[in-house]
Amino acid sequence: MKFRVWLAVIILCFIGHQAWAITPEAARTELAQESIPYTVEALVSHIEKGNTEVVGWFLAIGMDVDTANEFGETGLMLASEQGHLEMVRLLLADNANVNAQDLAKRTALMNAAQNGHTAIVKLLLTRGADVDLASQWKSTALHEASMNGHYDVAQILLNAGADLKLINNAGHTPLVEAIIEGQDSIIQLLISRGADVNARDLSGFSMGETPLIVAAMKGKTDIAAVLIAKGAKVNTKTKDGQTALIYAARSPDDRSEVVKLLIENGADVNAEDNTGMTALDYALKRRDILLFKILMESGAKE
Repeated sequence: MKFRVWLAVIILCFIGHQAWAITPEAARTELAQESIPYTVEALVSHIEKGNTEVVGWFLAIGMDVDTANEFGETGLMLASEQGHLEMVRLLLADNANVNAQDLAKRTALMNAAQNGHTAIVKLLLTRGADVDLASQWKSTALHEASMNGHYDVAQILLNAGADLKLINNAGHTPLVEAIIEGQDSIIQLLISRGADVNARDLSGFSMGETPLIVAAMKGKTDIAAVLIAKGAKVNTKTKDGQTALIYAARSPDDRSEVVKLLIENGADVNAEDNTGMTALDYALKRRDILLFKILMESGAKE
């Protein structure tokens, strides 16, 4: 009996939905009454505003759901960027291309991930969004979530199989992007999910920096401590022979705390780069008295 009742409700809802569906003629009338031109610009404007009713009129008349603006951005990309969940649902219901890319090769998923729109990220993935599509700069949705501090989004992307090893044009993995921006919780998440704490920057203009070297260079002591605890090697050298300690000593800002941490965890205070310079030499060159004292007390040789 209960099954029959529910079946009747479903049928009535379906019939009701069909009855409420607006015809192209009625949609044109609505647009005219609201003085809304039937143009791509008008469609894009109402998508960005989240006005599903008006956008529904455009679609009913026959406007291509994947119509793009001058930057190649489709309505789905714009709605995902703005966080308009109901608009995203409407466009997907009209079979919007979930993996369309704009002129910069960005996707709706990247836009949603960059802005932390968790529900939209979930929806796009269920509708077939490619989690590892890369932009013109080779950044993926996981790069976007990691650098912008969107923990829940990063977790969803990882659960969907996002590749932790992909490197963008800057030579950065999602982990390095998170380190640069100081996104501690995401760093912990990425490491817990298998991010390589000793992976080198492989971009063409890079010296082969590791996540620890980046953290030392940026003076992010807490992050450096996490990386070391997870197995980061403190004495790895770049192509020009520089260690995390040397990178810290070269910085124009105070790096005394991260230098102490590195030394406490076995950093070679007398390691030389390819030019024969040590961390102490760089501290002297910068006239950093505090760092000079720390290094001398730790066994650095002049």
